[in-house]
Amino acid sequence: MVILGVRIEFYEKVGDVGELSRNMRGVLYRDHGFQAAGVPSVGELFAITSLRVGPRERHVGPEFTGHGPFLPVRAVEHYPTPMSDDGDAPPWWDRSAEPSANIVLHTTLSSDPVLLHKFLARYAAPDSGWVGLFHDAELERLWWDLRPGAGPADE
Repeated sequence: MVILGVRIEFYEKVGDVGELSRNMRGVLYRDHGFQAAGVPSVGELFAITSLRVGPRERHVGPEFTGHGPFLPVRAVEHYPTPMSDDGDAPPWWDRSAEPSANIVLHTTLSSDPVLLHKFLARYAAPDSGWVGLFHDAELERLWWDLRPGAGPADE
């Protein structure tokens, strides 16, 4: 088993794998938040039911656009831990950082305000472990409104 981080990038228009997506609206990410059987390759499908959208048996809904209940992996980012000749991490290395891999997914956001609010509320919940960064002022405001007792300076 491996531990993965996931970054979901939201765009107005999502290109095919290997093509650029256009007009980024924001990002949700969670480091070290998923246990997986292996690290998926670019183009392989990642189950969106693992992304805090609700139980597998429920309909996923229009929050994500992809291949049914999956999104193709757009990039895999590897964060190895450097080793000195004796097999330990060198003194300059942040010893709390463990080797990891992050996968990147691209999708769109619903334009329906009710669905958008419901969707972001799942990720903004205090127990979610997700961090949100938005380039769109309306999305940024909604994100911080959904995070009780938090503000941009508190994250």
